[in-house]
Amino acid sequence: MPHLGADVAAWVDGQLSDAAMQEAAAHLRECDECEKAVRQQRLLKSRMSTSSAPEPPQALLASLAHLAAAPPRSEAWWRRLTRAAPFRAGLVLAGAAIAVVATAYAVGSPERVGDEVAPPFERYVAEFTGPSTSGTGGTITAATMNQLDSSGWPCREILAGDLHRVSGSYTEEGEVIALTYSDGRSSLNLFEQAGVLDRDELSGFERARLGGSDVWVREGMPLVLAWDRDGTVFTVVTDVDRARVGRAVAELPRMTHESGPTERVTDGLTRMSSWLGAA
Repeated sequence: MPHLGADVAAWVDGQLSDAAMQEAAAHLRECDECEKAVRQQRLLKSRMSTSSAPEPPQALLASLAHLAAAPPRSEAWWRRLTRAAPFRAGLVLAGAAIAVVATAYAVGSPERVGDEVAPPFERYVAEFTGPSTSGTGGTITAATMNQLDSSGWPCREILAGDLHRVSGSYTEEGEVIALTYSDGRSSLNLFEQAGVLDRDELSGFERARLGGSDVWVREGMPLVLAWDRDGTVFTVVTDVDRARVGRAVAELPRMTHESGPTERVTDGLTRMSSWLGAA
């Protein structure tokens, strides 16, 4: 059988006929090139599955439709004042404004889309300091790494000015992209996988600001960093000096900053506007 070629996506999605699926399966057992193409397609598909825009909750849309509810009646000497149309209109507007701000604050928190994952930090460190103890899913060619880079998986040829990409491979049964960078003296290992970082598994890590990004850091030699962005978890294990580590982090996708109240309300209002515009 010839290479799968354009049928790679159909094979991954199970859209080939039974006979074609069996023939393709037999071919994949013997062809490393097609097996790598299938693995790459699965990685790209998992990346795309986490990028869908969140739908606004139905309860939120229903509450927005009833924001301008009439205020309760006041008692005693307030009665005459509350019968004044300007005063009552002001109360309605103030209540509506407070409700909108509260709702915006609630929906303005950063989105973290994807399944939680806990990178095997100890194994990554062991492989950095000694021989590799885990099998890989195969070496990634330079052309494939460049294609992955253009498809949303950062596989930069150079990081921090002088750390050159020297190798790339699939690990964890093809679910993780592992990249090695070096300047000839120091090294930086970068791991990328689909999902969001499981923060309950960050024992020994502290939140820090590095390279303009919020990251989780475990001090030591080697230094270990972890963060997530847009459905991808990034792990770095390195003995590179701190300044260049910061430069490398700055050149990779940055973790969403947990904003303060004002930024959160602003972000929430932006999202609500987009939802209402799409309704």
